Amino acid sequence: FIGISSIYWRESWKYGSRAYRYCHLDVGHALAAISLSAASLGWHCQILENSSAHQQRLLLGLPDNHKDETEQADCLLAITQIKIERPVLSLPNQAIQQIALCDWQGGANVLSGTSISWDAINTVAIACEKPTTEQQPALAEVITKEKTGQHYHSTIKAHNVIQQRRSAVAMDKQTTIQAEQFCQLLSRLMPEHVETPFNLFISPARVQLIFFVHRVEGIKPGVYCLIRDPDALSELKLSMNEQFIWHKQETCPEELPLFCLVEGDVRSLSQQLSCQQEIASDGCFSLAMLSRFEQTLQKTGAWLYPQLYWECGMIGQVLYLEAEAMNIQGTGIGCFFDDPVHEFLGLQDMNFQTLYHFTVGGALHDDRIMTLPAYSIRTSNTENS
Repeated sequence: FIGISSIYWRESWKYGSRAYRYCHLDVGHALAAISLSAASLGWHCQILENSSAHQQRLLLGLPDNHKDETEQADCLLAITQIKIERPVLSLPNQAIQQIALCDWQGGANVLSGTSISWDAINTVAIACEKPTTEQQPALAEVITKEKTGQHYHSTIKAHNVIQQRRSAVAMDKQTTIQAEQFCQLLSRLMPEHVETPFNLFISPARVQLIFFVHRVEGIKPGVYCLIRDPDALSELKLSMNEQFIWHKQETCPEELPLFCLVEGDVRSLSQQLSCQQEIASDGCFSLAMLSRFEQTLQKTGAWLYPQLYWECGMIGQVLYLEAEAMNIQGTGIGCFFDDPVHEFLGLQDMNFQTLYHFTVGGALHDDRIMTLPAYSIRTSNTENS
């Protein structure tokens, strides 16, 4: 088992109340990293979705409060060598209580002597406490289906791609990729792909993707929508700008549900929507992650709110690695103007919300970034460590 936790102060000292969502985006990145690493060993991962935050705290030996640098329990993953037949794993309360009574050792280092208490974060964290939940049988089919897919980078070692992954700081405004590469990358973002972290959950995909295509040879520049959940297509068509053309992209494989919404140069638009950051317009493409929101949370409960960001973070991690496999790079964009994004898309309510942006392209080398080996062996008394 692997537990994931967050200390909000480690983000909020810099980002304030936005730290809550940034932490949960990072949880998604971590989930995808663990899942893909396990898959490279032939192992399988599954989130214990039924467990409550209180049970997770007991299992991880964490205190039960929401102040200052307290470590918050996020989720627990089960790692197995064989695929588990049961749709949902759970731990009996007796076992949880026994583990909680163990003699716990150590603790997280304190980041700073003083800290600011962000009431917004504490309020949201309490409201989004995960209760014990029961599995919904209708959703069990999602993970029991056979996954199908194709190995696109069979000559590239996963270890090398993972080790070299870096976040781009700036793009070169000239690197292009081929339409085939773009479509292959998109296919890896689909929940049914054979090598995907998205089957960690029993629920269907809640995040659809809006692409701003700039430099993809064989695909016209413009705004495109990738439908990751078939049920979302008709709903988005009704909710979005009625002038969108919704042309199925013929350059991509028939099974890839990529639709063109608007053709034309959208570099300035993507830059404006991402807080005027040039990195959104200078790469091959950028994207906004559009999640189901208000109705989903009202139906399921506020505890699902962090998981919407987890799914976005998982998508971001796959994009990072796929970009590296194509000898380009990506980076997450945490600053964006959500209301103008919704206005451009024609969304009038909160049933869909953009939660995360990302960009992929040819990265400029930054001399300020230096890579050192994780473990160095001192060869002489004068060598710097």
